[in-house]
Amino acid sequence: MIRQKNQQAAFGCLGLFLILAILVKTQFAPLMRLDQQWLTSFSASALGQHVRVWEWLTLFGSPLVMSGLAVVLALFLWRIRQHSWAGVTLLGVIGGDGLLLVIKQLVGRLRPLHQVVADTGFSFPSGHVFGTVLLVAMLITLLHRFLKGNAVFWWVTALIILGVIGVLLARLGLRAHYASDVLGSVLLANGWWLEMISVREWVVHKRQKNLVKE
Repeated sequence: MIRQKNQQAAFGCLGLFLILAILVKTQFAPLMRLDQQWLTSFSASALGQHVRVWEWLTLFGSPLVMSGLAVVLALFLWRIRQHSWAGVTLLGVIGGDGLLLVIKQLVGRLRPLHQVVADTGFSFPSGHVFGTVLLVAMLITLLHRFLKGNAVFWWVTALIILGVIGVLLARLGLRAHYASDVLGSVLLANGWWLEMISVREWVVHKRQKNLVKE
């Protein structure tokens, strides 16, 4: 039952992402206007002026840093004999990074003009946001498993989510991405991780059935 719910949630996130990707690829006019208006408004606001903060958060949320931390997490899980979680974490980060690169090339969206800090590559979806949200989804899943949803879990989760929001705002504040790029990354990262959890649950279930037969 839990596996089915995770699978359904994964399909929901990935389905919404696919719709958004098609709209971006086809340059759906209302979305393009909304993206541009939102980015201009945010850049002109007081919140958009904290360039140094956004630069620091962008550095912390870089794909290289997030992928490195995810690999460290997988090694730690292996060390404490959580082998199935270690495997799905490693598969999640490697497969997720590969999926992200393929989608970027397929959509081929150019970055916004007048970036505060010059960035390269295509814009949709955001690699910084994808990597950050994917790692955070992994951490929240594991924390909930080991802390059983107690008060410590909720406090740590709240702090982690604040960090994610910071990275989201940083990519907009530096004019490196449009709002739809950020939203797409959130949907893709969550959908991908939910799919990884579903795969793990299926493997564990199959192993248990085989043990019963033996």
